[in-house]
Amino acid sequence: MEPNRISDNFSSLTENMKDYVNLRIDYVKLLLTEKIAKLASFFLLSVIFFILGMFLVLFISFAFVFWYGEEIGPTFVGALIIVAFYIILGLSIFGLRNKLFINPMVKRLAKIIMEEEDENQ
Repeated sequence: MEPNRISDNFSSLTENMKDYVNLRIDYVKLLLTEKIAKLASFFLLSVIFFILGMFLVLFISFAFVFWYGEEIGPTFVGALIIVAFYIILGLSIFGLRNKLFINPMVKRLAKIIMEEEDENQ
């Protein structure tokens, strides 16, 4: 065997290994970028829907207070009814916070982060 040929094979192997490692690093960077983009879009959509929901609840509350003031009784009684409703709703949501918010959010985030990529793609 020629010593020159073995050194050529070895240098070719090391060059291929460097290329492979660099490609794997690029692949991990792309996967990380994709996961960060999915997380950011999830949080952005959650914030947008939360803000829209809050405006919806606010305007429905005002509509109820004004309707109550015109049709049934004093406006401040309608406001007190809304306050009582929000207190009951807030306590209910606080009691069920794990079931309603934390567990689904953890599952969704885990799904985004732990999502396996198909090697054949």
